[in-house]
Amino acid sequence: MSVDKIKNRLKQNSIKDTSWIERAKFRKENKEWLDVSFSIAVKMMSLLSENKKNNAYPSSQKELSEKMNCSAQYVSKLLKGEEKLNIETILKIQKSLKINIINNNFNSKKVEIIAQKDAIYKTPKASVVKNYRNLNGVISYNFSENRKISNHNVYSA
Repeated sequence: MSVDKIKNRLKQNSIKDTSWIERAKFRKENKEWLDVSFSIAVKMMSLLSENKKNNAYPSSQKELSEKMNCSAQYVSKLLKGEEKLNIETILKIQKSLKINIINNNFNSKKVEIIAQKDAIYKTPKASVVKNYRNLNGVISYNFSENRKISNHNVYSA
């Protein structure tokens, strides 16, 4: 058998992996909630690490899952930062870790998603409209404001 015939047979019988394209498309289409989910996961991991150093409860994924009344596998998914979080889950996280993720002051027409300086936020593309604002490590989602601040790493929709 010639080398060309072997190459052709390998090309015909090989399985082409295109799953990376689908994953990249998914990340691009869902960037906003993936970014928020990731920042919450980073905050959760840093608090678990802090609790472990200080011998506080919960200090492990297993203890957190017990406190949140969910499976350890689900907590693992949350800590990967790729899980779409609903309000119930966010409130369970807040209660279990005694932190504020959502500041629900309804008088201000603003819902804040609070994440300390544990995560790095990249500058969004100019063509993408963002309703997020990053001020001193606090991410704020503003429903009433519609302008862009020119400072680097400070955004307002």
